[in-house]
Amino acid sequence: MAASFLTELGQVLHEEHFRILSLICGLENRVAGGEGGRPIDPANAEERANLQALTVALDQIIDHNRFEESILFPLIYAGGGGDLTALLTHEHDTIGPLARHVRSLATAILDHGVDGERWDAFQSAAKDLVSEMMSHLQKEEMAVVQRLRLFLDTETDHRLAERHLAERPPTRIKIAFQ
Repeated sequence: MAASFLTELGQVLHEEHFRILSLICGLENRVAGGEGGRPIDPANAEERANLQALTVALDQIIDHNRFEESILFPLIYAGGGGDLTALLTHEHDTIGPLARHVRSLATAILDHGVDGERWDAFQSAAKDLVSEMMSHLQKEEMAVVQRLRLFLDTETDHRLAERHLAERPPTRIKIAFQ
């Protein structure tokens, strides 16, 4: 479905999901053997900046999920989407700890450098996060973003889009590991 068929909030969430997807794909490329499979080097200015951007973006992903759970999902639930919100909330319950774990490992690499054990842990956790996020984003795009007209009236959709943009400017999630 073309983005022009999305509601106002749907467009905002679609764009945010696209930035998250770009970030996750960049992370996947980097940990899945990109750069010749070598560990991230926090002494390299570009890689350090990418890790710093990743830590911020992971916090923003957790915040994005919090918006969905506290504001959007209750409205979808009230509109008859109880099974959908239960599934997506369950996935958030998996993604949140994974994102926090990847963030803590990235912070440890920034603070203490990288060794074989730290790199292996980061790669493993990042791959788990990528896997969960890819599946989750696809579900949210198809079952929520593309179908918001079924769950929200135009006024509520507009109000939530404005609120979301005011609280979470679209340029917040930076794409790292390009």
